[in-house]
Amino acid sequence: MKSKMLILLPVAVLMVACGNKGQQTQTHEHEHDMSKVKKVIGAQVFIKPEKVVDFLAVTDDLVTKSRAEAGNISYTLYQDPKDNTKFFVFEEWKDQAAIDFHFATEHFQNFGKTLNECAASPAVITIYDCPSQKNG
Repeated sequence: MKSKMLILLPVAVLMVACGNKGQQTQTHEHEHDMSKVKKVIGAQVFIKPEKVVDFLAVTDDLVTKSRAEAGNISYTLYQDPKDNTKFFVFEEWKDQAAIDFHFATEHFQNFGKTLNECAASPAVITIYDCPSQKNG
């Protein structure tokens, strides 16, 4: 049950941060359709020391395949040079649909399973909209 919660927690955070798709609101001409704007995701990940090698093994596949997705602009994994158990993932996506597609991919699902096994604590995920760069 705990492992399922760890997979669902980041997804729930991302869904809340990006807004509820089921909610209908009236828009005005000067407002952006926020589902059509570029999205940037920053995620801090904290890994158990004995699991760093396992975590890195799955991230190679994640980064390579994520970069190849049609809606991906950039996808980079960084490791803290002073603490090899701390990582930062920086992602840029064309729009919310690209993120939704990404979350459904096999490589992201595999990453989620591995992260649940390797994480020392929950990831800290932040999603930003870039309304000045409408992509729709």
